[in-house]
Amino acid sequence: MNVPAVDIQDLKFAFDTTTFDFGSAQIQPGQVVVLLGPSGAGKSTLMRLLRGELDPLEGTVSIVGQQVKTRKKALVLDETRAGWVPQLDDLQPMLTARENIAHHLLRLEEEEREERVEMLLKVMHLQGHDALPVRALSGGQRQRVSIAKAMANRPPVLLMDESLAQLDLRTKTSILIDVKQMVRETKTAAILVLHDPTDALMVADELWVIRDGALVQKGKPEAVVKQPESHAIAGLFDHINVVAREVDVPGPWRLDGEEKWLFAHELPELIGAEVLEVFTTPSGPMELVSWKGLKLLKK
Repeated sequence: MNVPAVDIQDLKFAFDTTTFDFGSAQIQPGQVVVLLGPSGAGKSTLMRLLRGELDPLEGTVSIVGQQVKTRKKALVLDETRAGWVPQLDDLQPMLTARENIAHHLLRLEEEEREERVEMLLKVMHLQGHDALPVRALSGGQRQRVSIAKAMANRPPVLLMDESLAQLDLRTKTSILIDVKQMVRETKTAAILVLHDPTDALMVADELWVIRDGALVQKGKPEAVVKQPESHAIAGLFDHINVVAREVDVPGPWRLDGEEKWLFAHELPELIGAEVLEVFTTPSGPMELVSWKGLKLLKK
């Protein structure tokens, strides 16, 4: 039986009067999981629990069969178990890219350390930049150094908490592609917090949707997109319309409590609708229309 790289069981956390209930889930070696959800939903809280930075109220977090030691049990978090790439890099600006990576491998013999550093520089496409102090590197290059540093000790799990949020689209895409390839080749499990659903759909083997402190849906990207469990989840991936369930509007509406919703591209032609504005989107023009007192989006 394969041991999951990450295994959370009945995981709960409490902060003041707020309780987070993440339930149970597993991640296999070589798998990329992306956490999606609105700001304040609990994504970073879950990442800190996975890392051992926070103590669960209930439940457990295990990495390759061993329960994660939290700060109450270990003075220093074990980065050989979970490599960490924070939102803002914690590199030493006066050191070179090579030195920042090697600093986390001091326990190795010099020859073995140099081999490991060379491999990470190659994987992260940093060769030719390794002798520069990191203060002289671009934002994308600094994040590549941060990822290499996090992977220096061959951890079975890589955690990236919005690490790429400040990068341009081309740089971010390039890094995500390299991370996915590295994860597959090394059989590392990667958990990424991403805000852009396009990035998530490109890189994820599985999506975990976090909302109101709970893991509300998980599954393969295509399954989550095609069958979101609520309009709140659907709205993470595309433009939607939401109206009260008793409102009579043509279209393949889906019920969600006291409301119903559909994607903007599913809204049919409405006789007598007035086009108020036309927006440009990556997938084509989108109209804001007025129909019987309602304002609706149509692609």
